[in-house]
Amino acid sequence: MSTAAHRPTTRNARPYIVDEATIRHRSASPDAAEYTLYIRSLIEDYLGEGGQSQVIRIARERGLAFPGLNRQKLSEQLSRYRNGPTWQIVELIIGCLPDRCASELSGMRALAAGWYQCARGRLPEGYTGPVSRPQGKPELRNVPDSGPTIPALQYKIARLQDRIRQDTDRYLDTLRRSENSRQNEARRANQLEWQFHQTREELLTARAVAAQVATIREEHARQCVKLELIAAPSLRALPVVNLPALPDNRRRIRFGHLVATIDPQAPPVRRALARYLCVYAEFAGVSPTELAARAHMPTTMVMDVLAGRLLPTTTQVTGMTAVLGCVPETAEHLAAAAGGTSALDESFWHIAAAVDVRPPDPPAAEPVVGTDPDNRATNPYTVPTTPAAASITNRLQVLVDLHQHQLIDDEEYARLRARILSEL
Repeated sequence: MSTAAHRPTTRNARPYIVDEATIRHRSASPDAAEYTLYIRSLIEDYLGEGGQSQVIRIARERGLAFPGLNRQKLSEQLSRYRNGPTWQIVELIIGCLPDRCASELSGMRALAAGWYQCARGRLPEGYTGPVSRPQGKPELRNVPDSGPTIPALQYKIARLQDRIRQDTDRYLDTLRRSENSRQNEARRANQLEWQFHQTREELLTARAVAAQVATIREEHARQCVKLELIAAPSLRALPVVNLPALPDNRRRIRFGHLVATIDPQAPPVRRALARYLCVYAEFAGVSPTELAARAHMPTTMVMDVLAGRLLPTTTQVTGMTAVLGCVPETAEHLAAAAGGTSALDESFWHIAAAVDVRPPDPPAAEPVVGTDPDNRATNPYTVPTTPAAASITNRLQVLVDLHQHQLIDDEEYARLRARILSEL
């Protein structure tokens, strides 16, 4: 037995590749060579290097049965058959192509059938599908759809699909930009609308404040004019000027129209709360109906509160102060005092007596001799028959009206005016 080292048989590491010239030399006709080269191009274009081995592997995975198929038989079909591969191998190769070219399989099969017809002079046995003649080859009279229309149509369809896809992507991009722009404009419009409402509220508030200030100035000026006409001695000989009433568009604030509705029979502290609320309502130019709507209270209840006939609850006081803009602590203190004990009433009347500006009582009459029941000095009336004295302001106004209508002269006017002012 030889002990020499065993030398393995040498094999060419370079794969055996049959070139195009060899195939054309082995083929029976140029059409057969073109038929073989077309089938080989399908494997090279879609399966790449080692495509024949992949055809065998994919055929086994997909269950495409072919008796005795191996690498050698497939290579012989694609390189040594003089009339090109058989139609069964062509169907097998087309069936093993990747899924991405599924839409092109029908066109490939039709063109392969056209090359088969050119190479062997007949259609594949059992094939009933469309046939596409290769470019430059004459059409078959007895074979339908043998012209080069199907590849051309397929090419046009592919071009149209690409164009539609590009146009669709472009349109979708345009729509996205338009939608983003619309959303940005909608957000900007919402922001501008919010700014508009805010500015409108500020403008309305400024107009209300301006109307209030204008009304207060006008009322103050009118009061100054009246005081000047009453107090200036040089103007006594002149008629008193009655200024015309303000127009309605200038009288947002009407002083005294709510204060005059306060019930004089109500408790003093409740009247004080009503007076406080009425003053702020007059300054704000808010009517009882508007105040009731904004404070979520019945209108009759608001009118009773402003008249001093009803004591509001804590919640109602909070709602009214929020609408009128008055100081909540003051309103709550007055409301609590109005619902407290009678000691506050005694303190109120004590303070009111300290600041009483009414004239002193007249001196008592001298004792009168006799017991005549008609003598009112000894038997005065128990029930007053004359109404209470009017306020000093009303008496001065009446005096001015009498002097204006020349019912009294200047001397009498000066005397009565001095007498009324001496009571201050």
